[in-house]
Amino acid sequence: MSRSPEPETLIDLAQDKIAVIDESGRFRYLNAATRDLLGFEPDALVGTDAFDLIHPDDVDRVRAAFEALAADGTPPDSPLEYRYRTADGDWVWFRTRVFPPAETGLDGYALSSRDITLEVESRRRLETIASTSPDVLWMFNADWSELLFVNRAVESVFGIDPETLDRRPRLFLDAVHPDDRPAVERAMERLSAGESTRLDYRIGSPDGPTSWVRVPARPVREAGEVVAVTGFARDVTDEYRRERQLTVMDNLLRHTIRNDMNIVDGTAERIADRMDDAVAAASTEADEGAPASPDTDLAALAADLIDHAETIRGVADDLLTTAEKQRGVIDLLRQHEPPQPLRVPPLVESAVADAVGDPSDSPVAVSVSCPDDVRAFTHPELDYAIAELIENAVEHATVAPTVEIEVTAPADRVEIAVRDNAPPIPPAEREPITDRWKMDDLRHTGGMGLWLVYWIADRSGGDLTFDTGADGNEVTICVPDADCEPSFPAADRGLPAVSDFGPAAAEPDGGAATPAAGSGVVDSERTGSKSVASDAEADANSESDAGSESDANSESDANSKSDANSESDANSESDANSESAAGADEPSPESTDG
Repeated sequence: MSRSPEPETLIDLAQDKIAVIDESGRFRYLNAATRDLLGFEPDALVGTDAFDLIHPDDVDRVRAAFEALAADGTPPDSPLEYRYRTADGDWVWFRTRVFPPAETGLDGYALSSRDITLEVESRRRLETIASTSPDVLWMFNADWSELLFVNRAVESVFGIDPETLDRRPRLFLDAVHPDDRPAVERAMERLSAGESTRLDYRIGSPDGPTSWVRVPARPVREAGEVVAVTGFARDVTDEYRRERQLTVMDNLLRHTIRNDMNIVDGTAERIADRMDDAVAAASTEADEGAPASPDTDLAALAADLIDHAETIRGVADDLLTTAEKQRGVIDLLRQHEPPQPLRVPPLVESAVADAVGDPSDSPVAVSVSCPDDVRAFTHPELDYAIAELIENAVEHATVAPTVEIEVTAPADRVEIAVRDNAPPIPPAEREPITDRWKMDDLRHTGGMGLWLVYWIADRSGGDLTFDTGADGNEVTICVPDADCEPSFPAADRGLPAVSDFGPAAAEPDGGAATPAAGSGVVDSERTGSKSVASDAEADANSESDAGSESDANSESDANSKSDANSESDANSESDANSESAAGADEPSPESTDG
């Protein structure tokens, strides 16, 4: 009959460090794993204080747990994790379970310590990724009643701190745009039922700044049951902004330039018809032997041809002007420099000079009210935006133009209001910018001027508002005050909703298939949509080089026979469409949850 192995032999074969300490914390016994894990001979540590080798940052916590155990005999609820010094001065992480004498019958406290250094390092790397990631990483239990994990990015994206969300797990729904909230709740139900989802929706309120997030999520199953749901939320506002810009570029290429070229084509055709008629008449007279027509007929022909040529020249000049302006637009949209603190008075002064020259010699009455100490956190192109509004007011005025510029700094914003006495800016020009409806083949703007102003404000973290009436317009550029702390997160951008499908057809910058305002939710898991922002951007750059932005500066450029401020221009098919569309009912806000 074989002899049973000695217990000490078996203990020495264990990979975990096994030790026994007395009530004062001194080692009475250590197994052979001590040598492999720490580099110390087990006998060399017997009689020494076990707490002397614990990391200074951990020793008080571990000693307090041991003293509590020694006082009442109750072991800790969970193993202790701490760092322990090795013979060569390095540190290893131990996870230690403590067994009191009442459980073991030993004369001392048994410690079973496992080396978890690799596990802790891996966990720390994941924690670093989570803490530095701009994406919101999250996990809830299956019924969304308990928050299991969220990183601090939730503060910048949703405006909620993790501690508050831990107490109220469904609070994040309050940050979701009201129009998109039902679709988000349906996606939550699908996740709880075991279905993966991928959703784009808006964060913000109908009257305030909004941003877009994309949220792919999956259920977590154990033994076939959903025990948790997890995913991440990524801010894709810039992608939607780019899509919006591409929509505007495409609109201008397909409508504004086409309308102007239709005028050129029609005028050329009239020239050809006029010449054909004159040649035919001359040929008939020659065949009949009739005397030549009086000189007055030639003069009338010449006058007609000159008039038609001037029409073509005017349209060509407009197209050349917008082609030059488009380069400025492309340069602006390609810039990646962040906004900077700038004094506003020099920007206003430069804008007035660019728009009307010397106000004292200009027929335009311009008044300026601007405090000397106002600074805005904005892009340097802000003066270009102000000049654009002044030029637009002057061009469309039906009486002697007057322009008032007033700069104020309420709360943490700088507001630059430009008031004029021009006819009201048509809804067809301002409603796409304020996202009252989408731009498409029937409803579109005629020029780039207001879009440029909007983009400059938006890229500075601000927005653009309109107040129109019979006595004129007031267009206000609102940007952050450089001398105040912002009252809303940096992720809040003035991005209104315009999308109903995924990023390929997104919002404030974008794609030709951008859906209507109000239908903001994008369920790309079900639609199968893929992001084509980079391809679309490349197309936009090439199109714009050919003249796609053909109105790079003011809605007034659309006035080249397609007047942006004249909703009844007979020569502009696009203006007629825009006008009729402006009065149409808004599209249904039904979201594409399915």
